[in-house]
Amino acid sequence: MKIETLVNLIKGELLNRPFISEVTSFTENPKEVLRGSCFFSNNFDDIKKAVKNGAYAIISEKEFEIIDKEIAWILVSSIKKAVFDIFKYENIKTKIYFTDKITAHIIKKMNIDKKVVVLENEKSFLTALNKNESFLISSNPEFKKIFINSEELKPVNIKLEQISLFKSRYNQIDINLPFLYKKNFAKALMFFENKNLKYSLDFELERFKPVFVNKFLEKVEYGQSDKVLILGIENDENFFNELNYLIENTKYAKTIIVGKYNKKILNGYFNFAMLVDMEIEMKTKEKERKLFD
Repeated sequence: MKIETLVNLIKGELLNRPFISEVTSFTENPKEVLRGSCFFSNNFDDIKKAVKNGAYAIISEKEFEIIDKEIAWILVSSIKKAVFDIFKYENIKTKIYFTDKITAHIIKKMNIDKKVVVLENEKSFLTALNKNESFLISSNPEFKKIFINSEELKPVNIKLEQISLFKSRYNQIDINLPFLYKKNFAKALMFFENKNLKYSLDFELERFKPVFVNKFLEKVEYGQSDKVLILGIENDENFFNELNYLIENTKYAKTIIVGKYNKKILNGYFNFAMLVDMEIEMKTKEKERKLFD
């Protein structure tokens, strides 16, 4: 991309008169900078590394010392917006596959194909920018208004067997997938298979993720306790389906819902605890704790 085009596109301010005229790749990681890269950062130490590694343009929200006058130094109000504007410009005609966020998450976890990019943040936009061929996945409904070349992933029927609360079986292979997400998994699976893309069934989701703990809330091996923390739950459109699934499959167990407002109830009795919109720092192992008793 020509420097003049880049500056106009992101509504930036060119702080010098560079000798170079264009950039050939985009990154926010100084270790990934190649000769010709455009580098995004507000950290001067990282910027110095990027310049040393061959960056042809520096885009920042802060004005730093121009340590190499031959490359372009561009000031912007928002790196996040600049990255998206470049992505939009380069991919306005690229087909984007739209789906719900659970399916998008499953696709991300199953994916082992370098051509597949799940669009979530600046890093994923930059990854997509640097690929000649890509299959782009988004769950952002706003993108449908911007990218007219789109395709919705359709639901399909597959044979999936529930073998436990947290595991299912597909084609005689046990997978770490709550049966609750059968339709999402089916859409993800057909996306990979219909496009002849590489995927793995050896994955673990961050949502509805079980962590077995002892009475001290210390993590133990899978299945080695009757107390389970269920992580990654959000108070969104999927929450009540997840809660109903848990209750229906654990009718004789004590289930609690935990948020930041009532996390003290984790100190009481429960079998399953759904942690909603919160993270928990796991305590040290019992052996380590005993050393300090």
